[in-house]
Amino acid sequence: MKPDAQEPIGRQWRDADGAHIDVRGLPPPMPLVGILRLVQAVGPGGAVIVHHDRDPQPLYAELAEIGWTAERIDGDAGEVRLRLRPEPSLPS
Repeated sequence: MKPDAQEPIGRQWRDADGAHIDVRGLPPPMPLVGILRLVQAVGPGGAVIVHHDRDPQPLYAELAEIGWTAERIDGDAGEVRLRLRPEPSLPS
């Protein structure tokens, strides 16, 4: 199944700590596509919280290419929860 460019992938919502996306149970490459779309929509001033059922290894290289980082944070049992943020700018 090819993702529709207009359809949101996974369950998405906003909370005080950022934009959340729950991609648990989705087959590859849907989680990666949905997460990267949300990162692009949020832009450099925001944060994305990912709720996943596995460690999304391919995501880390994609994030590095666009200047974002991933940090594992506490989540529910059996969940991989990540906080994605833009890399901090280095002072010039």
